[in-house]
Amino acid sequence: MAIASWPGSLFALDCAALTDTDIPFALASEVTTRRPGEASTTRLQQMQVFRRGGEVTTFTVDSPTIYLRTRGADSLFPVEALFSTEPTGPRKWSYSIGPTVYLARGQPVSYSADMKRADGTLQMAARMTLELLESGTFELSGCRFKVLKYRRTLEGLADRHPVSNSEELTFAPVLRTTLASILRTGDIEVVSAPTAISLDFKHIE
Repeated sequence: MAIASWPGSLFALDCAALTDTDIPFALASEVTTRRPGEASTTRLQQMQVFRRGGEVTTFTVDSPTIYLRTRGADSLFPVEALFSTEPTGPRKWSYSIGPTVYLARGQPVSYSADMKRADGTLQMAARMTLELLESGTFELSGCRFKVLKYRRTLEGLADRHPVSNSEELTFAPVLRTTLASILRTGDIEVVSAPTAISLDFKHIE
């Protein structure tokens, strides 16, 4: 699989086009992992977002050959996930609620979420809670976006082993994309902080 490159020198970043059209864009982030008693580590990551009608396809790229591809109505409710390191077929998500569920501030919504492998076997069954914390604005590369901050928690079983985590998500509705996140699993924290939004895409294969 190959994604073409859109050199930033050929296309100037147009903030209005990002919010008023479905042009693809790239989000560069620094991802920092913190573990108790250890020095934190930081890596660079690029998320490539393609909005086509009612579907958003996202490539989260760590290197030209290592990426995660997701598809769904937006980044909060992906229905398909494909890891480049496990190319046997995409995993499928299903939910007991739809992506257009209304969330009022301070009123969490709970729902079930299942993930199945390409062969149809169940990989994970979880109970999730999504809560709207606050709304605001977020400025990146000279563009300003309205954002909603959510907390999402997960409790369940993955391959018959207990899984539990909590994640804070800064979501831009007009982009249908999560711009920033803080994932906490036990005492491990992974912080994804955006550094730029552009039309400069890394090549992946």
